[in-house]
Amino acid sequence: MSDLRAGFEIIDRLFDGGKPFQLEFVHGLLESAIYGGRIDNPSDLRILRSYLEQFFSARLFSSSLSAGQKKSRGGTRFFPPQISLPNSCSVLDYRSVIENLPEDDRPAFFGLPANIERSSQRIISSQVISQLRVLSRSVATGSKFDRELWSNGLSPILHLWKKLNQGSSLIHQKVAPPTEGQGSPVLSFITLEQFNAIRLVQSIHQSLAALSKVIRGTQLLTPEVQKLATALLNQEYPTIATNEDTS
Repeated sequence: MSDLRAGFEIIDRLFDGGKPFQLEFVHGLLESAIYGGRIDNPSDLRILRSYLEQFFSARLFSSSLSAGQKKSRGGTRFFPPQISLPNSCSVLDYRSVIENLPEDDRPAFFGLPANIERSSQRIISSQVISQLRVLSRSVATGSKFDRELWSNGLSPILHLWKKLNQGSSLIHQKVAPPTEGQGSPVLSFITLEQFNAIRLVQSIHQSLAALSKVIRGTQLLTPEVQKLATALLNQEYPTIATNEDTS
């Protein structure tokens, strides 16, 4: 609603005083500031730009075209047949058109084919089914050690972590806690954050390495590894204890 109000204020001010209406100015403000400022997808930004050029154009505002049957150069209607714009300048007439719009957004209102809703429903259904499959996983998946189950469920995570650390020396880097009096507070803060980040990476590596050894059968199962595997198999955030020994 705030975006709509801001857009209305801009258009209202540009129409004030009988000055020529600057369509390019409206396009720039609505695309780059009011609506486009929150869009980070290039495809969505192109759609917004297309709507602005379609509905804020000199041809659409031309009085020589009938209000309900205005078309673009290619013959496509600016508005669907269900919407008939009034010829008056009364706010009440336009408000009546808006209030009579259906509650659901019909594809034709956005220039989309009628069967596009089926594709949208299929995508939403697939997402819901995937979420239900995740929820249907038993909480007791990792409560018992099953080498095959753990290998199938946890190998992608272990392989990804190994790939991320290829060519990196962080997991073997020797770090010491930062001491006070190293300079400015900003430098001390950055040094402490760097130390904590390296310690966190090393703790994650040690935990996943122990889990990998248990799966391969080269290390005995411990309660810590059991908790880690249970959390990962249930797609939960595991609690990883940070090793306090920095020597």
